[in-house]
Parts: sequence; structure tokens; C-alpha cells
Amino acid sequence: MDFMDSITEKALDFQYILNKINTKTPYGKVYKKKMRPFIPGEETQLIKELEKVESYIPYVKDKQFMNQIDHIFTHIKDLRTSIKKARSGGILSEVELFEIKNFLYLIKDLDHLLKRHGLPLWEDMEVQPIEELEKHLDPEDTGLSTFYIYDSYSEELQRIRQSKREVEREIKREKKRLKEEIEEELNIKLRPDGSILLSKDERELIEKIEEHPNLTYVSETYMNIKYSIKPRDNMTLLERQYLILKDKEEREEYNIKQNLSKQIGKYSKELLKNMASIGKMDFILSKGAFAIEIDGVKPKITKEHSIKIVEGRHLKVEEFLKTKGLKFTPISIELREGVSCITGANMGGKTVSLKLVGLLTVMAQYGLMVPAKEMILGLNQFIKTSIGDPQSTDKGLSTFGGEIRLIQQAIERSQEKGLILIDELARGTNPEEGYAISKAIVEYLRDKKSITLLTTHYDHIGSMDKVVHFQVIGLSNVDLNQLQSQLEYVEDHKIDIINKHMDYRLKVVDKTTKVPKEAINIARIMGLDQQIIQRAEKYLED
Repeated sequence: MDFMDSITEKALDFQYILNKINTKTPYGKVYKKKMRPFIPGEETQLIKELEKVESYIPYVKDKQFMNQIDHIFTHIKDLRTSIKKARSGGILSEVELFEIKNFLYLIKDLDHLLKRHGLPLWEDMEVQPIEELEKHLDPEDTGLSTFYIYDSYSEELQRIRQSKREVEREIKREKKRLKEEIEEELNIKLRPDGSILLSKDERELIEKIEEHPNLTYVSETYMNIKYSIKPRDNMTLLERQYLILKDKEEREEYNIKQNLSKQIGKYSKELLKNMASIGKMDFILSKGAFAIEIDGVKPKITKEHSIKIVEGRHLKVEEFLKTKGLKFTPISIELREGVSCITGANMGGKTVSLKLVGLLTVMAQYGLMVPAKEMILGLNQFIKTSIGDPQSTDKGLSTFGGEIRLIQQAIERSQEKGLILIDELARGTNPEEGYAISKAIVEYLRDKKSITLLTTHYDHIGSMDKVVHFQVIGLSNVDLNQLQSQLEYVEDHKIDIINKHMDYRLKVVDKTTKVPKEAINIARIMGLDQQIIQRAEKYLED
């Protein structure tokens, strides 16, 4: 069964978090793509993963080290296709051989850097230089990352190239001798390529050239005629010999590439292991960089199915508030199996608190540091949400039907250790039926193994037995008369001023605590007619 469906991932803004994990290598990107949550029974593995991230944070803070390792990482290419090709008996091109040779030198540079800085390495992150394969690809020990099929690869290649060079030199000598002879005989000056361009007016010279055995017609225009040297028989033989030697050279180079490809195939396991280690290292360093960016802490993982968050922050909301010059109010909450509910006004941040619990839980189970002062977590088998889009224009049955479908999916798994998050339970139907359905759902879920957290406007849900009731502090500590007088002469931005006074923190309340009527208070502060306020308060009492 899925840990988290796409609706939940979107509701919790998890993609926003993933976008901030910046891996540098193609192998690191593979690890990021294959990220999966740790579930109940994998506590030890998750603790180990978090310890790896924590141990790398000091190195991420070292700018010199990060500049050096980033320089290596940015030059690493995805060579898995070439390695698999060599392993299956394919013959690599010179470009592929060059890339693998370059990769071997990058491994060596990375190994030196890690040892120099004492970076802790685990079995899945060990980098091992492959010196034997380096020697095969650099037989002359040049130390250069460029690739060339050296003469030293085979005596046959050396002999062929030597013969080829000698023939090439002889061809050049013959061409030079013939050129000089022709120039002397005809008292002309040939171009470096052995051609000459004559005006058609030079009839006498043209006749001599036409009769010359070592000059031949090439082309003409309405004004000029072009001639070129016609090679002697010995030069033709030399050029044929040169082509034969060139063909032999190519065949010998092919044999050498075949042999080198076999060697690479032989070391494919070691190469792929290095690629995986580099990917894991890149991935953990990226997690460490993200932890620093968000001022995150390592969550404490426990086998007890519970969630405790101390001063947690929702990163996306926090970033949005910064653009408006506002600060995010950290939220603290403690949840256990059964049902907890949050009540408060629409402006009180209930939905953000709900999303915060879900997002930090997902982050922790994916092996990430979390934006909080402290977090203690017992792992969940699944996370399921029913969190509506506040900007949605859907009404009536379609909204309610969709909500019930999501809640039913959660109910079907409620005997597992999961986390169920429901925003404004039964919000899509009339209040009387909505309250009845809400109460029935809460009664059903309060004895299940899952942790259920919901927000609600229904007063009596929080006073039900076995339900933990959280209340947004809201404006309860604010002098409303003073705030109202402060807003009296303000035309615009009243909502922003109220937001600055709103306390979004949560407090646990008992059954006897009255739900504060923040909506009426906000309506009063915003200037709603006093007679309407009084009538609303009377209807509420009735």
C-alpha cells in the first residue's frame, strides 16, 4: 500500500521540499528520485540515515571543502550506459573511453579530497580508485585526462604508424621534387597545393602546360583555366601504400578499443560501485545543505506511535510570510493514537497547523532534518489527508462527496499505524448533518491505531470522551477594545494588522472550556454594524 498518495503530497507541499534538495551529480539525482519513506520496523535504518546527514553538516558549512567537492561533482557524467555496453561485450568509442578515463581521475581526486578532510564514509559511500584500469587507459602514465590510442598499446600499432609516417614523408618529398622540376622547366610558380591558375590570354604557356606529362587540367571559367600536378607512378604507389597502412592502423586501433572495452567490462562492478557511492554522498551532502538552509534539527525516532513537535515551522508558509514582512509563529503539538482536534477562527491558522504536522512527519520519515526546535516521532505506515483548497469554488455534493471518499480511504486503513489529517470535517454539507457525521467519524476513529488530527467548527467535537482538544490562542490575550480603537482610523490593511495580533499557537483545553467566538470578535473589529453583532451574540446564546 502507498505511504502517501498524490493528493496528500500536494496538500502537504512536499514537492516544494523536494525542489530544495539540490543534488549535483547524475547519480545523486537517481538517489533523490528513488527517495522513499522509512516505515514502522525500519527505525534503525532511518536513525542511521539521519546520523549520516547530521555528521555531514559541519563539512557542508566548510565553504572551501564544498567548493572543491562541487568542482569534482559538476564534472561527473552519467556513464552507466557505456559501462553496461562494455560489460555486455560492446566496443566503446574514443569519446566513451575518454569519459571513463576522466571519471577514473575524478575518483582519484575525490578520494584524495575525502581523506584530506577526514569525511566519514559508510560502506555505501566508499570511493575506491581503480589504478589497474587507469594504467590500461594511460599506458604512458601521462596523468592527463585526455584520451589517445598511444603507440605503446601494441608493437604492431607502433610498427604500422612508423611505416605510415615514413611513407607520408616520402610522398611529401616526391611532391616537392616534382613541383620544383615543373617550376624550373616552365618557369612558373605553383601554389602550395600544386595547382596553378592561368588567364586564357596566356596561350603560349597554356599550350606548354597542356603538353606537360605531369600537369593536368582541373577546371575553367570564362576568364581562367586551372591546372594541377599529375602524380608520377611512384607517387601513386606510395599513396596506395599509405591508404593500406591507414586501414591497418584503423583495424589495430579497433582491436585496442575492443581490448580496452573488455578491461572496462571487467571492472564494471567497481565502476558502478563508485558511481553509487558518489550518488549517495552527493545525496547526503544535499540533505545536509538543506538542513542548514532551514535551520533544521534531527528528529528523534521512537518505536512508540506518537508525534511531538516543539516550535515547528511550515517552510512554504514561512517563506510566503517573509515576502509580506511577517514572521511565522512556531507551533508546538503532541499527538498520540486516537483523535485530536483543533478549534479556532478561520483566521487562526488551524489548517496551517494541520499541514505542518503532516509535512514535518513526511520530512522526518524521508530522512530529512525538520524545521523545529525538537521533534519526536513514531513511524507511520501511511499518511492520508482531506485538506480542501481554501480558494476552491466547488460547492455542495461534489465537495462533500470528494471529502467522504478521502475519509473512507483513511478509515479503511485506520487500524494501521498511520496519520490521518482532516480539515473542517464534513464542511461540504449542512451543519446539522455535518455535526452528526463528524461525531460518528470521531467516535469510530478514537479507538483506532492511527493518529487522527482534525480541525472543526463544531463546538462539541472537542468535548467528546477520549478526544484531545487543541485550541488556537487567537485573540484571547488581546485587548479587543484597544485593537478596535487602533483600527478605527485605518481604511486599508486591517486584516494584516489583525494577523499581527493573532496568536497562532495551540493550547490543550478541557471539556469545560468554551470555544472562543473569534468570528464575532473579528467581525466587530472589522466594523460590522453593532446591532448585527448584538443579534448574532443573542442567537448564539439561544
